[in-house]
Amino acid sequence: MPSTVYKGDLAEVTLGHESGLYLKSADSAGHTSGYPQTFSWTSAAVASTNRSTITFAGGIANSPVQSAKLQYPEGMLVGSTLTFHSTGNHVNDDYTGTGQIYTIVAFSNDGGASVITVSPQMQTASTSDSGDALYINSYGTPTIDVGMSHNDSASTSDETILADQFLGLAATITLPDTKNEIKRSHVVGIGRDVVVQVAGKQTNEGGSLEVMMNSPRWLYYALGAESVDDYGGTGVLASPTLDGAVTAGDSHLTLSALTNIQVGDYIQIEDTAAKAEMPSDITAAQAAGNTWPDGAGPYKFHETSEIRRIVALNGSNASTSKVVWLDDPLTFSHLTGLTCRIVRFDAASSNRSPDVAQSTINITLPTTRLLYSNWHTPSFCLETSIRTRNIGAHNQGTGAGIGAVGSATDANTLTRVFRGCKIKEWGIKADADAEVVMNVGFDASLTYTDTGRKEASDKGDRYTAHRMFENTADSTVNRKVAGIAPYTQKPYLFYNGEIKAFGQTMARVTKFNLTGKNNTSWHHTVRGSDITMDSSTDQVPFVGTRMPVMAVEGKVEYELSMEVIINDALLWDELRYAKERDYTAPVTLTLIKQGSGAVREKIIFTIEDYLIESAPLPIPEDKGVIRTECKILPKHVHVQTIDTFFHL
Repeated sequence: MPSTVYKGDLAEVTLGHESGLYLKSADSAGHTSGYPQTFSWTSAAVASTNRSTITFAGGIANSPVQSAKLQYPEGMLVGSTLTFHSTGNHVNDDYTGTGQIYTIVAFSNDGGASVITVSPQMQTASTSDSGDALYINSYGTPTIDVGMSHNDSASTSDETILADQFLGLAATITLPDTKNEIKRSHVVGIGRDVVVQVAGKQTNEGGSLEVMMNSPRWLYYALGAESVDDYGGTGVLASPTLDGAVTAGDSHLTLSALTNIQVGDYIQIEDTAAKAEMPSDITAAQAAGNTWPDGAGPYKFHETSEIRRIVALNGSNASTSKVVWLDDPLTFSHLTGLTCRIVRFDAASSNRSPDVAQSTINITLPTTRLLYSNWHTPSFCLETSIRTRNIGAHNQGTGAGIGAVGSATDANTLTRVFRGCKIKEWGIKADADAEVVMNVGFDASLTYTDTGRKEASDKGDRYTAHRMFENTADSTVNRKVAGIAPYTQKPYLFYNGEIKAFGQTMARVTKFNLTGKNNTSWHHTVRGSDITMDSSTDQVPFVGTRMPVMAVEGKVEYELSMEVIINDALLWDELRYAKERDYTAPVTLTLIKQGSGAVREKIIFTIEDYLIESAPLPIPEDKGVIRTECKILPKHVHVQTIDTFFHL
């Protein structure tokens, strides 16, 4: 008899970006100037409440709104925030003029059109017109999957978000622990037992994972910013230009043309002229001519080319705004007219698709990137599912042993999405002759649960969970898309690395541990809603009002420790003089994948402006070698990589 309990080997965890969604209305005549085409909405106050509804209309295939349906799973947007940016009929709700932020307290696709319910009540009840736009903010909002399919019946619905990324070679993972803060009170004169007991705020804390480091993916979420070396025009699918400036934080672009562009392609904004400053104590004069990626270092400035996945597009005819939506907000602002390069993952090295040779581990068409500290860190979502049988979701049909909900062959799938995740602390460590390990600690803001099995009729798995090697990374191309391209799954090994410090190569380092703290804090705010959402079919309980609404990064702190077998007085002299080492003698850790190819996966950590805090020199009892645990406090860290990702 098959197992009827949840087991770890039947659990899946996948990763996804979070991205805002900007939707602009067409005019009252339905002209296709909107994002997406013919899109509009009608707002209406809900009588005797502090709420309003926003009912969608219009839309076009491959865009976020299709046949009046916003392509998000039922209830997924509950807890996200929404703002209006209006010069039309909704000017009284405009964020710039009023500062008003609305909380989404309900989201449904039933009844033929998507309906978003927001609180507090909007100032305007009207149909949108040209100039009206709404923006669903990125924090806590998973990236849209325009290929999903909604049905009023859970048993035939096929709803997803774009949480299709490989988590990494994770040996252990601890999901955020959902806790209710229970308020309890005793009352004078009513005995010794608790008299009042009520649930208060809800938190999702304590998430952590440890991965054998085979890629730089988690460094992006740990540090916050990413720049890529420009691809140029060779081998790309198309080279449109930006038809309008974009601002850091935007998650959509308007292009000169959409020819040869598909959902799932990647777009690089080729911005080599703009130079952004990287956290560093290096002066402009000292770094003159050494802007990344063209200079040899030290780097104070870097180019601002960046790349994102296209998750939706608006159309290609001449009367249409040629808009594409992205899987992650932009890090930099870009001027109109810049060249963009369209690339696509392929089975071989075409369309600029990176490819790794099995025999040599040589990469054809790799991506070179720079990662460094930024003013914020990206948020992400984690999709997790567990089941009692190794079969797919009920909504995928009844074949291959898939049974109806409640039957003997039902997999009892439980699917959750932890939204608004951010890294609090992280670390890179390795011992001699061992794999390099990265560990991260994170909390989440919101938790979505697929409740299609609890609906009154036509029960089923409304949400289709990603199963990495069953329905996601199930081909060469899809493995590249998911971030586990063939022959890239081997971890970096410490003995293939090189460490430099204090102006020389360190030949006798036996342990290395670099840690960082973002000091991120989660905050609850007053978001009063008169909706009581405590049904078992609510995907997000209490409309998210009891969960944190924002995560704010604090000061960044780095610490480096190395265990060194001593053969001279170098470390003692560095300690006793307490001299800060600058760019002329950074600590560098270079990791490269084993192989014979000239271009292999590589990660270079550069640690600048550091002081030794301690370097004890104990006399060992066994009369053997003297080792010191050298503790170093740096100010700045940046990372250069060569890898097979387009965007991490």
